[in-house]
Amino acid sequence: MIQKQLMFATADAVEEALYEALESGDIETLMQLWCEDEDIVCVHPSGHRVSGHAGIRASMDDILESGGLDIRISDIQIHQSATIAVHHLTERITVQGEQGPQLVLLAATNIFLKGPTGWQLYLHQATPISAEESSPQVPGPILH
Repeated sequence: MIQKQLMFATADAVEEALYEALESGDIETLMQLWCEDEDIVCVHPSGHRVSGHAGIRASMDDILESGGLDIRISDIQIHQSATIAVHHLTERITVQGEQGPQLVLLAATNIFLKGPTGWQLYLHQATPISAEESSPQVPGPILH
């Protein structure tokens, strides 16, 4: 069965659909947000890098096997040109731990590309951070 490709006029709209799909556990919609390119990449909080549609789908199936995520985003910083958008943000995910609900904070980067069918997700990367790191910092001197 061929699925209809989703089309988005803005990178913001793709990002909104991304987090709605993660929250609802909708793997079909989630996978339609990605570029058709097999070079797409997802770097999970564990540091595990996954590329290509099959790999990303398998990893997302594992993450969403129990249903959607209780996820909220904040501290969004956007850098955009005519064909690429880079969004840096904080993901706040509530998970069930041994002692009840626990908040996990992740610094995330989403890169979107604009092609002939509109904006699509090219890269998603997330890494654990502490509460102190969750607020955007004033840039200091560049060390690398």
